[in-house]
Order: sequence, then structure tokens, then C-alpha cells
Amino acid sequence: MVVRIPNWLGDALMATPVYYNLSQKTKIYLFGPQPLVNLFKFFPNVGLLPYEKGNTSQNLETLKPFKNETGLLLTNSFSSAWLFFRAGLKERWGYAKDLRSFLLTKAIKPPKQKFHQRDYYLYLLKTLGLPCEYKDLVLPLGEEAIEKAKTLLKPTGENPFVILAPGAAYGQAKMWPKEYYKSLASRLVKQGFVVVIAGGEKEKEVGEFIKKDLQGVYNLCGKTDLIAVAGMFVLAKAVVSNDSGLMHLAAALRIPQVAIFGSTDPQKTGPLNPKAIVLHHKMPCSPCFKRTCPYNHYECLRSISVDEVLKALDKVFGIKN
Repeated sequence: MVVRIPNWLGDALMATPVYYNLSQKTKIYLFGPQPLVNLFKFFPNVGLLPYEKGNTSQNLETLKPFKNETGLLLTNSFSSAWLFFRAGLKERWGYAKDLRSFLLTKAIKPPKQKFHQRDYYLYLLKTLGLPCEYKDLVLPLGEEAIEKAKTLLKPTGENPFVILAPGAAYGQAKMWPKEYYKSLASRLVKQGFVVVIAGGEKEKEVGEFIKKDLQGVYNLCGKTDLIAVAGMFVLAKAVVSNDSGLMHLAAALRIPQVAIFGSTDPQKTGPLNPKAIVLHHKMPCSPCFKRTCPYNHYECLRSISVDEVLKALDKVFGIKN
């Protein structure tokens, strides 16, 4: 079976119970963006098929050996179903979305009830009669991840560290103010912790803002791959993040975490982690699911104080405010 995984890190992680359930019964091949499929290379009974955005000919060549296989689409797009159709996969299963039902051999109506995104994926398995008993997020890691992380963390010394992940690909309305992150970093350092800032190239600038004039703060944004970040998370005392892909990475690894929500809904995309605390101040306009605040005040995020985050950290791993 070829599984077209979601394009976003958080969604791909929330779909890990799908990979786990299927891989217990048969070998599966995960087809998706290279950095994401690489993160799942430690799954047993799983093969990796990198998807190259905008390169249809290469993607068709990648899928060519799998014409007799079933293709399961966890993406809802017309283009992903069209690609499986053009590649000639014998069976093409997925949700009846984006006017693509005629391309699918089994088109499943999406659930009408409100589901967490993880359960949205599992509902597809259940409706197709596929195994769906296992529900927890899962992310096996190899020693490679830990070794990569240790190399990156050498400059930070031996002190315990907390990871801050200040980014969110969806937009500003999911991002706790950078000034608050800086204040949090300063107070953590005063309590004897090292602070490591994690993220991609887009978060470099905010990472430098948080780090500026603070000793014991290290900006590793843009200097890691996802496997190394996962290794760093395993070694950290806790992770503080917005509603983002890295939030779900911490959840999949069962890391103590504090997740800060603004425009989105924790009931739909909250961290599935018994060691997580979600901070969310519901406003009359929330959840709005906007990329930027329509009123330009971001009160849902600004109302969450640094003190509140420190108190949450005290609960998840015993830091004192």
C-alpha cells in the first residue's frame, strides 16, 4: 500500500497512528515531501517515497513500480488524487473532497461530526475497513537522531535546557509575541536553565531577537533537520511552542510541553500528549482560524502571560516560577 501523507509536519505527525496500524499488517510506502518521509524512516515495515513538488514526471516515475498497489490518500486535494490516477495505481482510496470522487475507486464521505485531526484520519481507515485500533501518536527514533542532537548541543554545555519553538507556518495569529518569548527565555536563564530556540529558516530572525543580549540562549533555527530536532526534543526538559508542527513533534515523542493557542482550536489540533498543558484564552471571536487577527490586537495570544507559561512549566516538570 502507498500512503500519500499530509504535506504539513503537524498533520503528518497526527497521521502516525495510520502508519502504525497499517504497518502492523503489511509493508507500506509513505509518499510525501522528503523532509517529512525521512522523519518516519525508523518505522518498522515502512518504505519511503519522496514527493517532489512541481515535478510531475519525477513523481510519476517514483510511483511507476506500484501500479498493482492500493493508494491511500490522507491529503484532500484534487491534485494528489489526479497523480495517483495518472500513475495507474490499481486502487485509489480517500475522502470525497475537492471534486475528485471520479478519480477514486473508493470515495469516502467525510465525517459530519467535529473530530480531532488524528481521528479524522482514523475515521477514513475505519470506514474503509482497515485496522484502526491503535490511536496514540508514535514516532520511533534511531540513535542517529540522538547523536545529531548531541553534536548540535555541544556549545550549550551540561546544564538542563528548555526548547522554545516560536514559529507557526500558518501565520501570525498562531504566534505568541516574540517579546513574551524573550522574557520567558530571560527568566528561564535566571533559574539556571539553558534555552534552545528551534525552528526553520523562517524563524531565524525571531530566534535572534529572543537571543539578543541574553547569555545561555542558543538560536538553532535553520541549522537542523527534523531528525536532529526530534533528538533535541528527547534530550530537553520541556518544549514551549505555539500550535505548530513542532508542537505535534513534542507530543509524538511524549515530551513535557506547554502549547500556546491563539486563533485555532485545541479540540481539533491540540497536542495528544499526557505530558502537555494547553494554554488557550477563549475570546468571543475564537476560534477564528485566521492567519492574521482581523482586529489587529491578537488579544487571545497577548492575554497569555509569561507567568502563566512558567506556572505551566512547573506543573509539567517541576520548574519554580
